[in-house]
Amino acid sequence: MEICLVNDTSDDNNWGAKATSFALRELIGIAGGYVGSTIYQHRISAPHKSDIKKFSEDLESAELTSEDRDVLDVAPRSWSEFECSAQRVMCGEIFEEIKTAINQCDVVLINGEGCIYDRTRQSRMIYFIAFLAKKYLGKVTALVNHSVVLNDSILLEIAHHVNPMLDDVVFREPDSALACQEGHGRIAADAAYFSPSLSAENNTHDVHAKSLKKLLDSTESFDPMKPYVCVGGGSVYFRGLRPGFDPIPGLVSLCEKLRQKVGQVLLTASSGKDMHLMGSVSQELELPLIKNSASTQQAIDVLGNAQAYIGARWHPSIFAHIGGVPVIAISKHTPKMDAFMKQAGMKPVRFDPFSLESQAEGIVNEVENYIAEGEVFRKKFREGALRLKELSKENVRVLQEYSNYN
Repeated sequence: MEICLVNDTSDDNNWGAKATSFALRELIGIAGGYVGSTIYQHRISAPHKSDIKKFSEDLESAELTSEDRDVLDVAPRSWSEFECSAQRVMCGEIFEEIKTAINQCDVVLINGEGCIYDRTRQSRMIYFIAFLAKKYLGKVTALVNHSVVLNDSILLEIAHHVNPMLDDVVFREPDSALACQEGHGRIAADAAYFSPSLSAENNTHDVHAKSLKKLLDSTESFDPMKPYVCVGGGSVYFRGLRPGFDPIPGLVSLCEKLRQKVGQVLLTASSGKDMHLMGSVSQELELPLIKNSASTQQAIDVLGNAQAYIGARWHPSIFAHIGGVPVIAISKHTPKMDAFMKQAGMKPVRFDPFSLESQAEGIVNEVENYIAEGEVFRKKFREGALRLKELSKENVRVLQEYSNYN
């Protein structure tokens, strides 16, 4: 059973992107399939040279502005363009390598992750590839492991037409299923829950401490043998919601208060963008930082052994959950973090990423309350993560059904 894996995000040096795609590949193997062709995230998130209309040898794409590239891009911009674009694919005019990748497989599995929002090119291409694979190339096609923010009327129209065509639609949390009110789709859990768990060896305190020490550039002011809380960043700071806003003072204020009242603070940067942000906080406060170059297992080990995780990142929250570590979500303006908290069974306290200085006291109080609950809370929280790990297998149920009928 040959699979075309679409929107494979392992080409992104981001903890969650790598963890999800590697976990999906493992689940595909367990279901009896193998990935024969891959369409990576970078191929669909931005137009490539071959995707530019009117491209000629005397017009180098490097000369085009990003606005020019968007205007000249052959990717369909609305539902009304899907049919025409698909016909152009079939005639060999556009996206020839995408058609080839789909044609050589039995099943097209599209990894949606948190990529569907705001009518971005990636959002439109995810749905267009699903449409092309199912209607024009006759492939068993499933859109899995995804959240949606249908805050754009054009994207909503596209989803409304494409989802009913597909063999399976699997959301990674309930809120997205509610956003797609047509009733097409099922609720599972993020494939990242199927990532490596904390091993018995890594739960041994001195072994974990040695592993942690190797990850840090300097441990002069950090004792890996003592408890710590993790603080991370979030994509909310990079989406233009508050032009000109500087998040560093708020993060510095929060970390200072945590250090005063709770203890050691360990910063995490799960993405390249977070590296710049959290690196600045690290320098200002001389705090240790776990970089985005850390492996998935290392990230799970670090977050899963903390006393708490404070941040606005979906996948680091999952890594904390795997270890039974309480998550204090900076969730205002970030629907995915609200969705995480609900699915994980935690109370929805909505701290604002743009008001950390004024809310630092409340965040610290939440941390202290969870620490006081100790192993009672952690055991219950870990059990919830194990339940979601089992549920994550639903992302590949279409493969099991295909195998049964072929």
